[in-house]
Amino acid sequence: MLENSKARIVRARMLLGASALISGWLMSAEAVAQSQPPAGAAEADEPADIGEIEDIIVTAQKRREGLQNVPIAITALSGETLQKAGLKSVGDLVQITPSLQFGERFGNIFIALRGIGQAGQDIGSQAGITVSQDGVPFLNHFMMDGTFLDVSRVEVLRGPQGTIEGRNATGGAINVHSNLPTDTPEGEVALTFGNYSRYGIRGFVNSPLGSDRLKGRIAFQADRADGWMKNAFLDTDKNDTNLTQVRASLLGEVTENFSVRTILEYTKNKSDPAFATVLGQARPDKPTIIDVLDLPKNDIENLTVYMNHTDQRDAENLKAIGIARWDISPDVSLTSTTGYIKHDLVLTDTDNDGTSGDFSDFPLVAIHVKQFTQELTLAADLSSRTDIVAGAFYMNGESTQPLILSVPPTLINAFNYDPYEGLDSYAFYGQMRYKLTDRLRITAGGRYTYDDKDFTMAASIIGTPFNNEASGSWGAFTPRFAIDYIPDDRILLYASASRGFKSGGFNTFGDVSQPVNLFDPEFVWNYEAGFKGMFYDRKLRMGVTGFASDYSNLQQTLFRINPQTGVRYPRVENAATATIKGIELELEAIPTAGLRVVFSGTRLFAKFGEFTSIDPIYPELGIKDLTGNRLPQAPNWQFSASGEYTYELSGNLELIARADYKWQDDVYFDLFNNELNTQKSYGLLNASLTLGTTDAKWSLTAYARNAFDKRYVGQSLTAASDTTPSRVGQLGAPRMYGVTLLHRF
Repeated sequence: MLENSKARIVRARMLLGASALISGWLMSAEAVAQSQPPAGAAEADEPADIGEIEDIIVTAQKRREGLQNVPIAITALSGETLQKAGLKSVGDLVQITPSLQFGERFGNIFIALRGIGQAGQDIGSQAGITVSQDGVPFLNHFMMDGTFLDVSRVEVLRGPQGTIEGRNATGGAINVHSNLPTDTPEGEVALTFGNYSRYGIRGFVNSPLGSDRLKGRIAFQADRADGWMKNAFLDTDKNDTNLTQVRASLLGEVTENFSVRTILEYTKNKSDPAFATVLGQARPDKPTIIDVLDLPKNDIENLTVYMNHTDQRDAENLKAIGIARWDISPDVSLTSTTGYIKHDLVLTDTDNDGTSGDFSDFPLVAIHVKQFTQELTLAADLSSRTDIVAGAFYMNGESTQPLILSVPPTLINAFNYDPYEGLDSYAFYGQMRYKLTDRLRITAGGRYTYDDKDFTMAASIIGTPFNNEASGSWGAFTPRFAIDYIPDDRILLYASASRGFKSGGFNTFGDVSQPVNLFDPEFVWNYEAGFKGMFYDRKLRMGVTGFASDYSNLQQTLFRINPQTGVRYPRVENAATATIKGIELELEAIPTAGLRVVFSGTRLFAKFGEFTSIDPIYPELGIKDLTGNRLPQAPNWQFSASGEYTYELSGNLELIARADYKWQDDVYFDLFNNELNTQKSYGLLNASLTLGTTDAKWSLTAYARNAFDKRYVGQSLTAASDTTPSRVGQLGAPRMYGVTLLHRF
């Protein structure tokens, strides 16, 4: 208790110190601004130009707008920022993005914004965060850790996005946009070498194709590295890197008012992760099976484990996207976005128990997803005061998740599951913005979504077949209302109320002897107020967002008892209400020539309402009251700070030093708030030093990720057993360092 009080005092002092530092900087900058010489003073007396903060163009509301003009909590990162910070995938965004959490476990992806993520880890579960590429949302959370290849920007929209983004975005949305082909012949190639025998190449080539109306761009990358975790039992490595990716883009300007863009992308990932790493005891009074049988114990600090299976992965992803835009008039445009994605993930020889003992394994765990999407969007300026966006969206998806479980020595391949889910989703949306005055604007919008799903399960349990079928459909209207005010050209004030909806579904795994269990949609009303400002000749940008969200029918994985067999099994249910409140702060400043600093912070209060569940680790306690527990993946405090300094060595050479630091408070990984299934507070530092030419044609960068070699857990669960429960999960990557040589031409 005393330690928690001290921690709160330290955090309060950190915020007060940051506030004092910001206030002091503002006062100093104001004094400098007021003391500037009048126009016409001698040139030698004029202050040097130290640069300005650019306003990134975003398309969060289906039209191109400056970030500072959008009344939504958005973090927008340019491709250049991603490259400098060494952010290679969606999971890396947590290093510099407020309120974002990310983890992997058992080949699954867990993303949360403001404490909202997903309930289960199968094809029947819905993700509360929508991830899209070039306007095409991904159907399944297994697909959401996309790598960044030749990216122009990434937009992270925090809070429910029920109107424009729409599909299942009760927590937020992450939009990735690739670079368009241009009419400038250019290219880039970068070679990387690092520890764990890493070597890689990435780059792009861009050129007009025989006409000023047709342009093409090819981007590529290949990354190879040995595994950073040692399986001492088999004398093999785990968590290696074996990734190949290529994207081809064409942009055809058919007429002055009509253009067509096509994207074809292929990714092959044969990296072999550690499927299940035993991290220790799940409860302090009971040993793990490793302790009972005196098996070799994992050495987490030295990244050494003991498993009797190899955990082989083979993943392929194919994307085909077509974007056609017709500028009907200077004020009206119609955009068609068509997408097809095929995603296949196959895991073989997978260790289920995570030990050197031959207790259970998965000969096969696979995910096969096919999706087709079509969206039409009309954007129009009806007058100098009124604009609208209206659209229709359709998604067809098919997902299967075949799984085979063995329990040696006798039950080899004895548990077979082959679930299938089909989806047809329809949506219509519209939004109107109207200027009451030149500085006061109101927004009203809404979306109606209808999801129709079919589910089948063909299973064989120790020779006994089970065949289950179910279907369900859910629809909801999700409105948004906002008002924003611009007191002057530097400041935007806004407030909004919006509703979010996440579709219902089916429990894929669990007790197949029981009828298929359906769970209903979850809903949220989110209330938000924010401030965005750009000050001191664009030397300082800041944003503050306060929010309160009320969730109902929150989907969570609970544990129930089969009344016939007495066996506990998990299933997703509409468990509870939840209340999430918080405040987010973002700052970016150029205090002096060559120096850019960025800071973000989140204070989050995320609590469950009234609900109960059996805790599989403490079955003797019966049904537990979980009211007031913290949501998983919802740290109370989260900070990030970045600094970049550019020093000119000569007329042709410059040195750039950059550091990115992220710190977060304790995180629970389950709704029971089990203290042994928690990641305690920790911080990660990434750093780089770049020597390059001022024209950016050549650069040599030395980098370090997780520079202090911190051990931390990205995701974990407690594996239920009455006698030997354990904690199983996945570690974050250790320190990575190396050099990158880049050439632009």
